[in-house]
Amino acid sequence: FLWKSRNKACFEETNFGARRVISLVDGFVQQLGVAGKFSAGHFRGDEGDPWARLSTGLERRKYAQAVSWKRPPAHHVKLNMDASVSHNRVFGGGLLRDSAGRLIFAYYKEFGEMDVLLAESSSLLHGLQLCKELVMGPLLVEVDSKSLVGLINAGATSRWPLCNALRQIRELLSSFSASVTHVFREANSSADKLAGLRLSSELFCTSFQQLPNLVRASIVLDSREFSSLRWQAVGQ
Repeated sequence: FLWKSRNKACFEETNFGARRVISLVDGFVQQLGVAGKFSAGHFRGDEGDPWARLSTGLERRKYAQAVSWKRPPAHHVKLNMDASVSHNRVFGGGLLRDSAGRLIFAYYKEFGEMDVLLAESSSLLHGLQLCKELVMGPLLVEVDSKSLVGLINAGATSRWPLCNALRQIRELLSSFSASVTHVFREANSSADKLAGLRLSSELFCTSFQQLPNLVRASIVLDSREFSSLRWQAVGQ
């Protein structure tokens, strides 16, 4: 507002007045307040400032939550999967473990170019197809995408090819009498590390020793239900 007023004085021959600049600034701040751009934290130590009344409320506090992967019940197995996008290329990874946290199989696969939601659904579909060939008994499925879980469980439709992937996922889940649940990323770290490997070729293995050290370390920590801290704002 100082610069605009200076230019008006120079090129439009208007009077440069400090009170006019202050009034313009005050009006702009009032608009920011109406738009909900201020929190109480912006006025910490200046609660008596007239502009403080424009804040939307107390600053959101954060708390630490312990999050860990949980072993499935006895005689159950659990599939965790994730996907990642790098340079427009999609990579997916996942692993199946028993009630002791032991590896049954792990996979890593590139899916080409697609958006994130289709990437996650493609990785899950691939993992479920592997389960159909290798799994006997009750299956639990966990992913860290709330959007994908919502689409699957709500029976929602979408555009092709996502709609086709969702249909196949639901059919496979039904064949296992299983459902997919959401977990925080901290409880899905082994699958996240698999999806981020950036290998030169696809991977499928049933041996713990075949996996990279980073993934093996994560699986060991998961088997002991080792907790990680997740910071969340109050009310989330």
